Amino acid sequence: MLTMRDHNVEDYATLRDMDMTDVAVLDEADDACLDQLGRYLVSTDAWQRFAIWLLHKHFDPVAGEVFAESVIAAPRGTQTTLVERSRQGLNAISMRFDPDVSPGVGIIAMEFSDQADFGSTSSVSPDDESVLAGISERLQAHGKTERFGVRLIRNPLGLGDNDVLLETCDITHRTLRCSVVKRDGDRAADAVETSWQWTPSLSKTRPRPIQKCASLCWPIDDGHFDGHQPM
Repeated sequence: MLTMRDHNVEDYATLRDMDMTDVAVLDEADDACLDQLGRYLVSTDAWQRFAIWLLHKHFDPVAGEVFAESVIAAPRGTQTTLVERSRQGLNAISMRFDPDVSPGVGIIAMEFSDQADFGSTSSVSPDDESVLAGISERLQAHGKTERFGVRLIRNPLGLGDNDVLLETCDITHRTLRCSVVKRDGDRAADAVETSWQWTPSLSKTRPRPIQKCASLCWPIDDGHFDGHQPM
């Protein structure tokens, strides 16, 4: 059975801060976990449905608030702000696994979006239970349930193969903004990866799935750890 609940303040309080820790630094164990998750997503044909997301935070919500993403048409991008959970029409787009749910699979909705911004993507449903259970099992096996979560793959902005979302954070207004940049551009080169997608390999001699970054954060050196500020 698949069980989903909204995030609360404590769910974010336990996350490592992108601006104050080295949460974005991946080690060999992280890479090995991501590699196995990518192979699993491709083997189950779920690679077009789910991406893997680095669990982190920039600031905390208060009671009754949830993170909600909205799409901006021009210039193309997204904006994530804290809104009242009573707002209608919100659907989960980013999730982590809930260790308190057993038996079955428990997920915690960490970010939301209006259904109007989903495009052809369907919301998470009981049909996803089997794949989500497989992701959860692999995260547990690697000891990475506090490290990685999942995101629905959506493309409401019509991104091309060489486009990627680059996130900046406005701490003052508690807002995350993502702009569309070129994957091979200078701004992307100095950013840190925060989510990943996979595609099947077309090579018979190299069957390993192809991993690509799906979203980035733009770091600014503050003398201690990399921080995020408005662009």
